[in-house]
Amino acid sequence: MTKSTFVALTALFAITLFSCSQSEKEVTATATDPFQELEFEVVDSIMVDELENLAVLDYLPSKDQYLMKKLRKGEVFVVDSKGEILLKKDIAGEGPNQIQMVGEGRFYGEEGYIFKEFSATMDFNLFDLDFQKTKKFTGTMQEMMAIFISNNRQTFSVYENGREKFLFGEEFNSFSKADIDYDEIGADFYNKANMGFIYDLGQDSVQFVNTYPDDWAAKKNQTWVGVSYPYLAFDPSSKMVVSLPTSGDQLGIYTLKGNELVYEKSVELTHPEREGFEAKEDTNPSVYPGFYDVKIFGEYQLIQFITPLPEDIFNGFRAQGENYWQDPAFGEATKKYRKRKYIVVKNGVQVGIVNELPMFGDIYFGLPDGTLIVKAAEGEVERDYNLFYKIRLVED
Repeated sequence: MTKSTFVALTALFAITLFSCSQSEKEVTATATDPFQELEFEVVDSIMVDELENLAVLDYLPSKDQYLMKKLRKGEVFVVDSKGEILLKKDIAGEGPNQIQMVGEGRFYGEEGYIFKEFSATMDFNLFDLDFQKTKKFTGTMQEMMAIFISNNRQTFSVYENGREKFLFGEEFNSFSKADIDYDEIGADFYNKANMGFIYDLGQDSVQFVNTYPDDWAAKKNQTWVGVSYPYLAFDPSSKMVVSLPTSGDQLGIYTLKGNELVYEKSVELTHPEREGFEAKEDTNPSVYPGFYDVKIFGEYQLIQFITPLPEDIFNGFRAQGENYWQDPAFGEATKKYRKRKYIVVKNGVQVGIVNELPMFGDIYFGLPDGTLIVKAAEGEVERDYNLFYKIRLVED
């Protein structure tokens, strides 16, 4: 190789390296703009011809099927992607193949279904494809202290480790206050309360895990801001777990490796309508932009929060007495100020915000293809049918 050729190749390499580095920096700078306004678009819809309200419990990619249930009864449905009801069964009751009340449910792979009953013990019940109950697993609740009822949240998922099936989920009642009294120990509660669980169904054994992120400010600084239950989302394919305490500004990212929950990092969350607010123990939820859910959809995570009432307006209502919330004017003020807002995270970085969905409704869950399932609300069509939308982030 001649000297001139060497110099030319070196220059070419340097230019290529500089160009690539500059391009990567530009992409990173664009991708990590936390206030970049993103939008969702509707890519599909599913209409189920059933007059009573349905909730979507789960999706089975291998069969392109959805598991649904009636909100107030025990009837469950298997529905295809076109909205056709393939199978329905009433499993609420006292019969041998029934449970007291259907709380949540998941596909048990292609082998059947597993339902969490709403009862004093919150047990898990395994059904085969014909809805014959084959096994019952003791619930993960230790002592009833808090009940959260949400039609669009599932608190557990099914995953496989080797050939064995496990459950991973959140359990806010995983401890006894006699053993862990947050009124006495304060912020040390975040170190001792294990509100996640890994359920080995083959061994019928439960392991509880701590899901307060290590870098969550309240835990890291040992500052008591209330129980601030951490909402969890889990992706069975990548084994990613995300944890979102209701107060603060951090999302925790974990990986489920076998039967061990490994903490990876935290993501700082920010939004123009959350700036200037500080999480405190005695802050009323109405005047704090608290988080209320997190979903994983493809490579993304969607963090949801509600904007607060102005404190002076809230204090004016509270001065009226204990039943201020019954005042119609309070309802109007809540409707005016309390809005749903969203933060989007990808690859451990906040990549933007979403101020409004294409329709008003509840987000049920995310799918591996990067779409979200949203139940439409408050429309003439939706009063007659169960209409679900699939939405996706708009790409530039």
